[in-house]
Amino acid sequence: RHRAEHTWFSLAGTLPLLSMNAERAGREIVAACRRGDAELILSPPARFAVAFQTRFPEITADLLGLAARLLPGVGGIGTRRAKGADSASLLSPSPLTAMGDQAARRNNEIP
Repeated sequence: RHRAEHTWFSLAGTLPLLSMNAERAGREIVAACRRGDAELILSPPARFAVAFQTRFPEITADLLGLAARLLPGVGGIGTRRAKGADSASLLSPSPLTAMGDQAARRNNEIP
């Protein structure tokens, strides 16, 4: 089910609340390395997730299990590979993934 998986991850990797600018992330990573930080949590959603998991580990495990069940199941092409261009769907590419598509071009991630 490569199309469903590609759609799921291209949407999640593009939405502003779930993703962050690669250049900004790179700057923060380099700065953390220079400071000698042992850990860096980049985005507010990630900080929230870490804090939530620390306070509520059992609930977090249940929520992650639910999220895993929402992901596309096995099937389709099996162990064969499919490129993103071969996995297009109604939602990907679309206006919903435009920011991620622009970033991919800017970062030379499209062959």
